[in-house]
Amino acid sequence: MKIERILAQLETGLGAVKLSPKVKSVTLTLSQRTRAPGARHFWRENLRRIQYANPALPIEVSYPREPCLPKLEIKFSDATVDSFSVAGLRSDEICRQLMDKAARQ
Repeated sequence: MKIERILAQLETGLGAVKLSPKVKSVTLTLSQRTRAPGARHFWRENLRRIQYANPALPIEVSYPREPCLPKLEIKFSDATVDSFSVAGLRSDEICRQLMDKAARQ
């Protein structure tokens, strides 16, 4: 029962969508010393759904010790990189921005 509940949470909800094949990788950068509750929630909840829906997509979470602004970086197959700050954003806003930017390419 517990496994079925976990799978149901991964298969539904915000972020449980197949991203464009043009997206080659996603990197989330969070600092250990920066408060970013929206980015941390996105990491725990939405990023797992995105990874489950896109198993071949490399997703990296960078967690440097030195303070830095939290950001999300999307790399595309045409070698372009789209990066945006996630400071002050809620997890659903971060997820929607990621999906919008991935769909535009």
